[in-house]
Amino acid sequence: MLKLTYSDADLLVEQLDLSVEAVVAQRSIVALRAGQPLFVQPGYGAFALPADLPEVAALTSISPGAIDIAPCDTDWLEVTLRGTWLADNSTSAEGILVAELGTDLEQRLVALWERSQCPQAAYS
Repeated sequence: MLKLTYSDADLLVEQLDLSVEAVVAQRSIVALRAGQPLFVQPGYGAFALPADLPEVAALTSISPGAIDIAPCDTDWLEVTLRGTWLADNSTSAEGILVAELGTDLEQRLVALWERSQCPQAAYS
């Protein structure tokens, strides 16, 4: 399962060995015990990758229809995926998006996102 955590300062993309249902159940229990609201709904998440990053073009061929890739500008591509949005209110821009995309695609997305976080490293 792929997990995108959006905060006011950052984005974290990671792969977990859990199902979406397990994450929702865990978060529900934590919210219940803490007396905090939890909104769970279908949603979309997106993040940007450099357009010149190797293997980006091959992403859609791994699992057609699982993600959408569109140009943001000449240097960046936006990767959009559908999943389950978890947040403390229905309009929050901070929260977690979890999605099951298949192990291979999830691993590649995480690796590419991690590489994009190190601009000084060569992409080749």
